[in-house]
Amino acid sequence: MEDWQGCLSPECQTALLMARENVGRRGGSVITAEDFLLALLDAIPAIPPFLQRQSIDLDELVRTIQGEQPIVTEVVGDGDLSSQLIYWIASARESAEAPWLDWPVLLKALTSQCERLQDKAYVAVLELVTYWPSAHDVPVPTSDARFVAPVSIAEPEWLALAEDVAVALAANPEALIWVRGPRGAGKSAWLHSLLSTPGLAWVQVDPRRESEVLACDQPVLPSADSSSEHWPALVLDNVSPADLLTLIAEPLGLIRDLVSGWSGPILLIGRDSMTDSSGVVRLGQLLGREPEVLELPPVSVRQRRAVLTAHQPATEKRWNIQVSQAALEYAASRQSSCVSTPGGMLQWVRRAAARLDLFASRGSVSAAALEGEKEVWHRQSLVALARGEDCHLPEQKAEVLMIEQAAADVLWHERKRAGTLRRLLVDDLREELERWVAARPGPVHYVRHCEQLQGESLGAGSGNLHS
Repeated sequence: MEDWQGCLSPECQTALLMARENVGRRGGSVITAEDFLLALLDAIPAIPPFLQRQSIDLDELVRTIQGEQPIVTEVVGDGDLSSQLIYWIASARESAEAPWLDWPVLLKALTSQCERLQDKAYVAVLELVTYWPSAHDVPVPTSDARFVAPVSIAEPEWLALAEDVAVALAANPEALIWVRGPRGAGKSAWLHSLLSTPGLAWVQVDPRRESEVLACDQPVLPSADSSSEHWPALVLDNVSPADLLTLIAEPLGLIRDLVSGWSGPILLIGRDSMTDSSGVVRLGQLLGREPEVLELPPVSVRQRRAVLTAHQPATEKRWNIQVSQAALEYAASRQSSCVSTPGGMLQWVRRAAARLDLFASRGSVSAAALEGEKEVWHRQSLVALARGEDCHLPEQKAEVLMIEQAAADVLWHERKRAGTLRRLLVDDLREELERWVAARPGPVHYVRHCEQLQGESLGAGSGNLHS
């Protein structure tokens, strides 16, 4: 499945993972083309409005897809994928020029290139679409800016904590639980795994955005005659006890009535601070609950690898680069304080990716500076020529700068010849970490050790992107 997943866009990869979860919940073992198509409709917000603009009845389309789903899932395929789904993706990949297969390419291939699927009823419905846009023509929904890549949990201690919290929330309607951890420790990723627990009823609210709570068209509070056992858990992400006390203290705020009137369990996810040690006690007294404080376990190398792998497609697509396997392993295994958490690690890799994109687009900083200086001398030579003065010195200086600029661009040309101009290597990450740590306030304690390049090098030259 991983091989085929790698050629899909991040949104389509999310849909494929969603399809696998849906198949697993109903006891299946193989993802069919119908499973993937239904997941595309659910996971990508841009598809339903587009199909409706093309006069496609979504209800009819969903019914035809569900009607074509096999009762017994076929087992002939590649691991988790059925043979028809592999045929569909392979047909789209044969005709696509872009490195990613986005949903317009997949749906267009389904209607015009997959002869083995032409007898499907849902294909006949999709054939009514006369125009399939390119990925650049499709507007990105506003909610996509806050899209969180699905993170696989490979940390047993994280899973154990999620299980303990889920049990406590389900068993005690008076529970007040605060799961705390430092900034960037992976609290949101852990919360996502908790909320996917089967049978756990929950309502997530952002208390800092009361307008969104008021504008929500779904009921947040159960009916008045419901017992406390039927109330879902109130989940407040990125909220510590001190934060919640501050919001409750606002006289005209909605949160005071919401929290004080909540008859179900309450879960807080937030980082620790100096004021929270006493704040959690005061919050428990205010709400009449016994607070329970739990620490998010430290993140292991394998969990950091899982986080980075989940965010890798979006990072590569945004900056048009490729993260090498050695660089991924190097980033996941570092123990420096600023990059040992998932959040710090992701920021580090994104900084290195953004810098590599700039280097590939314009060359090194030294070469760009020499280009500017060469332009200055060229203008001076034009002024001297217009005035009838001697322009030998400016022209000679410009020639020297041209030679220096060519020398500064040696690394750029070497990486281009080696095919690594847009490939993030271990050296790129190492130099970015040194640069980042040196720019941080306070004393610098980072020491560059002599480490093996894990099978990679930048080729001849210093390997410094910034020289």
